Amino acid sequence: MNQTPATAATAPGITALTGPRRRNTAVAFFRESVRSRQTTGAVAPSGSPLAQRLAAPLPAPRGRSPLRVLEVGAGTGTVTRALAERIGPGDRLDTVEVNPRFVQLLTGALRTDPVLAAASEQIRIIPESISHTPLPPKSYDVIVSCLPFMNFAPDTVRSLLERYLAALAPGGHLTFFSYLGTLSLRTLFARPTEAARYRAVAAVLADFSTRYGNGAGDGAGVAWRNLPPARVTHLRAPQPTTDVADPASPARR
Repeated sequence: MNQTPATAATAPGITALTGPRRRNTAVAFFRESVRSRQTTGAVAPSGSPLAQRLAAPLPAPRGRSPLRVLEVGAGTGTVTRALAERIGPGDRLDTVEVNPRFVQLLTGALRTDPVLAAASEQIRIIPESISHTPLPPKSYDVIVSCLPFMNFAPDTVRSLLERYLAALAPGGHLTFFSYLGTLSLRTLFARPTEAARYRAVAAVLADFSTRYGNGAGDGAGVAWRNLPPARVTHLRAPQPTTDVADPASPARR
């Protein structure tokens, strides 16, 4: 998880955290960002505008079949709440979080947060790293990743994206985000080896976006009301193709 300070505006349709709980969540996130910079990747949780964009590929429940949803890197639960508002009867939301303190916060929120409590029977918290979480082929319809890809090695990022896409049903949706301007800032002040790693990760993300990108629909684009602003990328798992035999081929003669 990531971004926005507790003062960010709330997006329509997403209930805001208020009062002491809001402050406690922000403080807890900042504390964990200092303890676990590799896996946290920010100093404040995602803001509601960003959470709304990340959750956008999950359609309203009316008139559709039950869906299987995976969230990776739930943090303190801002995106989890946005997803919980969209899930309907029969849907399932698996949320993966490796940080035990965030897991404790999420577990408590399933009882005390009105939005999460209403969907608690459909939410499963998986307290482990996504690298240890089995992802059977075609097991999810929507995947939302809040991992700080720029903190990882390029091969790790490529492997994660490949696993996500393989775990999606054909035509399934994957969303993730990156902060605007972070590549330039990181490469400007980093050691040469780290700058090279940042550029390599950016190249991996650009490659997947080119091959599987879905334009600006379904929440993709920039969440300007996040601090810092964040770009949401939306990928689609490949649809199966129907092979049409060549009329001139031996099989057609």
